[in-house]
Amino acid sequence: MLNEGPEEFCDRMRTRLVGAMVLACGDHAVGEELAQEALVRAWQQWTKVRGLDSPESWVFRVAFNLSNSWHRRRMAEWRANRRSESGVPEGADDIDRAAILAVREAVAALPPRQRAVVVARFYLGHDVASAAALLECAEGTVKAATHQALANLRAAGLMDVAEQEIVR
Repeated sequence: MLNEGPEEFCDRMRTRLVGAMVLACGDHAVGEELAQEALVRAWQQWTKVRGLDSPESWVFRVAFNLSNSWHRRRMAEWRANRRSESGVPEGADDIDRAAILAVREAVAALPPRQRAVVVARFYLGHDVASAAALLECAEGTVKAATHQALANLRAAGLMDVAEQEIVR
């Protein structure tokens, strides 16, 4: 094991890692995918990994981090699906559903920082200072990201819709 290369290491680790990930996520296909991704990362960083006290622990930690991310994405997807199933709030029959979907898609297409600022400012109703505190960044960052996000929404041709709908 001391002179083990990345191929031997991955072959040796694969079965136990897949088993652990299947148990962690409850899905065989996803467990295999998470294990494979962890092993790919070990292979890519082999010069670092082989020098660690416990390369096995490193690979398991990476795999569990990937599993946690998978669970978070799955829960976020579940929540989003629940919200979209409920549709538009009651009493909002006069709202243009196509416009709402277009705004949602445009906001989803924003870069992560801009999207977070738009959600904090316009959906959650935070002012610049509280959005900065929430996002753990400077107020100037919030202002700049807001400006950039609104410019991107304008460029997408949705600013008129966004000004009316994003605040809701």
